[in-house]
Amino acid sequence: MVQARPGISLALLALTLAMSDAALAQNADDVRTAERVFLEKMGQGRFDRLDEIYGPGFVAHGRDRDYTLDEDNASGKAWREAFPDLVVTVERTAASADLVAVHWRAKGTNTVAAAGMPGKGARADVEGMTFFRFADGRIVEEWSLIDMAGLMGQMGSAP
Repeated sequence: MVQARPGISLALLALTLAMSDAALAQNADDVRTAERVFLEKMGQGRFDRLDEIYGPGFVAHGRDRDYTLDEDNASGKAWREAFPDLVVTVERTAASADLVAVHWRAKGTNTVAAAGMPGKGARADVEGMTFFRFADGRIVEEWSLIDMAGLMGQMGSAP
């Protein structure tokens, strides 16, 4: 009969707890990085420190095709142009393993014809969800959904 040695169970428990603490800390760091996309990049128009946020080979998965980081940023800049007073807030987040989900809200006035928006001064309040996959503390994949039908209705256009 094999007997367990005292202390081994405690050592395994301590190791498991330490690994869990490390995973929780990484998730918290990933959540802060994901929030920066909305609060700094989209909310403030800060496209200057993206190397801290995005990892090599980043891909934004769209409905019809995938987009590079340059294409994704060009789209973000066009939205900021269309809504110069854009305010973006993070409503809630959830993290698990290498994924972070962000429920966000954007409000602004469409005063410039850009990003497919008419630029007729309509106010918009739209929500969306974005899922990010992380590798080495930086975003490497993105999937986003936005209520385009609701947004276009606010712009006075049919979806």
